[in-house]
Amino acid sequence: MKWLPYAPVFWILALGAGALAALSPDSRILGLVAMAGFGIAALAGWFETNRQIERAQEEKAALESEIESLESQVVRHRDALDDLAEGIDASIFLLDPALKILYFNSQADEFFRIGDREGEPLGSVTLSNELAELAETVVQTGKPQEREVALHHPRQRIVQARCWAEEYGEDRLFLKLRDVTELRHLETVRRDFVANVSHELRTPMTTIRAMAETLEEPDCDEDLQKKYLDRIIREVDRLTRITDDLLTLSIAESGTVQRTKCDFAEIVGTVAQQLEKKAAAKGLAMETERPKSLSLFANETQLAQIAFNLIDNAINYTVEGKVTVHLADVGGQAVLTVSDSGLGISSEHLNRIFERFYRVDKGRSRASGGTGLGLAIVKHLAELHGGTVKVESLLNRGSTFSVLLPLPKGDTHPPL
Repeated sequence: MKWLPYAPVFWILALGAGALAALSPDSRILGLVAMAGFGIAALAGWFETNRQIERAQEEKAALESEIESLESQVVRHRDALDDLAEGIDASIFLLDPALKILYFNSQADEFFRIGDREGEPLGSVTLSNELAELAETVVQTGKPQEREVALHHPRQRIVQARCWAEEYGEDRLFLKLRDVTELRHLETVRRDFVANVSHELRTPMTTIRAMAETLEEPDCDEDLQKKYLDRIIREVDRLTRITDDLLTLSIAESGTVQRTKCDFAEIVGTVAQQLEKKAAAKGLAMETERPKSLSLFANETQLAQIAFNLIDNAINYTVEGKVTVHLADVGGQAVLTVSDSGLGISSEHLNRIFERFYRVDKGRSRASGGTGLGLAIVKHLAELHGGTVKVESLLNRGSTFSVLLPLPKGDTHPPL
């Protein structure tokens, strides 16, 4: 079809041949033949040109459709990557070689409160020189970098930061920050717990061994034997209390609870009655206020442990005065409040007293027979039942502990 570009020439030649046939009678036949031939060739070229134009238009339409499909796929892939970045439990940044922010996911926005600061340097948004240095090292070396970084903006957090360069493209950087604050806190709590358990168990066991070795001596008199045997029994009882409390705490932290319908008012009344003799022995008055009944769908034994630990603690840390136990239905919650006129707790200790083995006064706590686990048990058992625990205290003025547990909806409880 190389002659197709000459189709217009054939039209001109056909017109010329027609004019020759009209002007020259002697050449009429030749002119008509030439006109017909050139005309047919021009007409064929015209049809073929139109066909090729239509084909080109079809190919163009197909190409445009393919381009549109590819663009749609690119958009879908980009949206999928955006969704992936949003679904990752980490803060994601895309940075240019100058460490300016090109993209950030919603977790990063929420973590650093970025807002509309896209395009600003990483350091000015995160206020962290360590993160900026980490990314700069990747720019200079091209090798991925990873380290744990303490952040101070907008709040104190610890993150595991990993930064790497884009393998193909525009030398951009990816930065991922995973919040490990809670994990590090739990690791610290676990280490402290193991150390505290070891210490709490080692002390009575050392005492028992030393006294047992003394009792083995042939010249040990009867009075010393009786004294040491009584002490050994007390230390064994203390070990028993510690192991019992550890078991209770382990059950509370397991996250499972066997519930039945029980009367919290009756439980509190029974526990208070059990501890009245202990309070009276210390010269303390005990007042108990409770409704006639207060039904909960809960674990009866664990509710008794909550009441016992709070009331027993109040008695242990009150030298004179009284202990008040109050139970009521307040806004759809069972609220157990135990107040005392005891030693009180200074403000710097209030946020830690529910930690395992934490003692405000270690010597006084051990002398009172406490294991250091009572309040931790109260906190975990309350949370296990969907409740909370609160404390208010003034040094040398006493303390008030409150446990709030949700009541079954629709229940009413007549006052005493």
